[in-house]
Amino acid sequence: MTIKSKISHLSALGLAMALGLTACGGESEADNSITLQYAFFAPAGTYPGVQMQKWSEELTERTDGAVTVETFPGGTLLKSGDIFSGVSSGIVDVGLDQPSLDVGQFPLSSVVMLPLDFENSQQASAAYLDLLLEYEPEELEDYVIVTAFTGEPAHFQSRTPITSMDDLSGQTVRGSGAHLPLLEDMGASPVSLPMSDVAENLGTGVLDANLSSREVLQDFSLAEHLGYVTDYPIGTAGTFVAVMDKDRFAELPEDVQDEILALREEMSDFASEYHDNDNVGGAMEWAAGQGVETVEVDPDEVSEWDDVMDATVDKWIEDHQNESFDPEEVVEHLTEFQSE
Repeated sequence: MTIKSKISHLSALGLAMALGLTACGGESEADNSITLQYAFFAPAGTYPGVQMQKWSEELTERTDGAVTVETFPGGTLLKSGDIFSGVSSGIVDVGLDQPSLDVGQFPLSSVVMLPLDFENSQQASAAYLDLLLEYEPEELEDYVIVTAFTGEPAHFQSRTPITSMDDLSGQTVRGSGAHLPLLEDMGASPVSLPMSDVAENLGTGVLDANLSSREVLQDFSLAEHLGYVTDYPIGTAGTFVAVMDKDRFAELPEDVQDEILALREEMSDFASEYHDNDNVGGAMEWAAGQGVETVEVDPDEVSEWDDVMDATVDKWIEDHQNESFDPEEVVEHLTEFQSE
């Protein structure tokens, strides 16, 4: 279901929420203060949730209290996949969702999940926000981008060491988005599951491994079921974008608009730095204490892995020839951004 087609489906819910929540996305008659509602699908303790809270506090402070933000993390108001359409229909004013979970609906965003040798979230996030602002993709044409950032590069997290293609043969590996066809090309059996279901499926033996950013070893207690992390980055683990509807944004006072736009790059930097240093860094230290070992790809295997990564990029370019953007130019844009 596309964003446009979801709007009518959510309109009734939007009316109900508007009736049930005071000062919903509007101004108080008493003092003309502005209350914005901000929804996110994952828990507040995740790094996007931490960013959400930080943005809310910063906006209130920078507007001298004229704007307050009510946050709704953990899917308490809208679930993943419904958030952008919920913004369009007025259920919330600001929504943070993960375009990488739906590569068909968000084709430009999927490029950042390709294995393009980003070293960390900070580098990939800066490139992703720059890409969105430069190309103004159709997938986000109805929105003002509040901020955008990415996860760190994904890594294999497994029961047994994965250091070669043979080690992946027949392994059932959880992945997402653009990583699913890559897993198949590497000989694994890819499975798409929400992260909240991964620990249970590892515990029952349905899954052999997970391909994602490494903070989940602690945040979702995956270290309890896994023993190894392969030190070979494979594209970013996901993309996150916070948006406002363009019409709703235009209703805000100009000084508030200016503060929101001023926070766009700052919050991308904040989220990615926090993710790399505190979130992933802390999780890896904790996981090592739980007995999780980091292993390297066999030296004789590295070139074979690199060839699969290159082929994945080539296939993405081929598959997106009919998009509104030039896929080869987009890849080149990101590659050049890394060297700046």
